[in-house]
Amino acid sequence: CSPATFRLIARRASIRWLHSAMNRAIFCCAFVLAAETSQLLLTDQYDHQFQLSDLHGSVVVLIAGDRTGSNYMDTWARALRARYKPEDYPQLKRVSAANLASVPGLLHGFVKRKFFSKDAAHPASPVLLDWQGAIAHSYGFRDNVTNVYVFDREGIVQYKGSGKGTSSDLDPLFHVLDALLVKPASQ
Repeated sequence: CSPATFRLIARRASIRWLHSAMNRAIFCCAFVLAAETSQLLLTDQYDHQFQLSDLHGSVVVLIAGDRTGSNYMDTWARALRARYKPEDYPQLKRVSAANLASVPGLLHGFVKRKFFSKDAAHPASPVLLDWQGAIAHSYGFRDNVTNVYVFDREGIVQYKGSGKGTSSDLDPLFHVLDALLVKPASQ
């Protein structure tokens, strides 16, 4: 954390003095991460608000991509569904997001309509529309690939990865999720 960021956080938290540089760095980074996690607020294509902190108590996988990265999101999602079936792992919540920070304001309505299903009988799954790049600013983001973040039950990032969903991309994700999730009794 930069000294300016630290001073701002310390003022907001009414903290006047931290005893060592190490304590300052640990406090600053943990505080910023907790603040960003609880304040991530986005809307989906149906104008429903989503706040990451509403899912505290669950393990959350956030899958995000830009225009090119969205080509690989389904690969990641299918692999997650195959390994962690929703009926067996109800504590796992999956959230999809689109990084739309590069879309000019005049095109927001046009782009938003692209996320609606053409078949009214089968509405499209909700996708968070990140017009400001909040996910990228908060957690980091690689362009042109899918970005995946795992938050534990307290909302702390336990994994950040990106790629096209190959087995070498998926193995570290599965390792983290295996450690965080309670296995179903039937296994």
